[in-house]
Amino acid sequence: MLICKNCGLEQDELTAKIEKHFLANGGYHLKALCSDCGAFIKNMPHSLPQILHFGKYKGKPIAVIAKENPAYLRWLYNQDIKETLKNSIKIELGRHEFDDAQQGLKIS
Repeated sequence: MLICKNCGLEQDELTAKIEKHFLANGGYHLKALCSDCGAFIKNMPHSLPQILHFGKYKGKPIAVIAKENPAYLRWLYNQDIKETLKNSIKIELGRHEFDDAQQGLKIS
């Protein structure tokens, strides 16, 4: 959860405005900005973790787990894990459930 120190708006990393800030050395930072007032909130990681590095599915891509066992990812999402991992799970489950909905399937 991100909280804007300027206006107090609470938002998650998926709803905040993300901008690329280019550096003189050719690199860049990803900055999270408040979607309401535009104030800087924090620098963001360049990418979300795509592979689980622990547990039952250690070494497997989250996208594969979302297809094979979405219930496991729903359970993992509710555990005490990093926000970046939660966001990866949320994105992949959403993508998987959208694909299934397109085929007329519903995941409970």
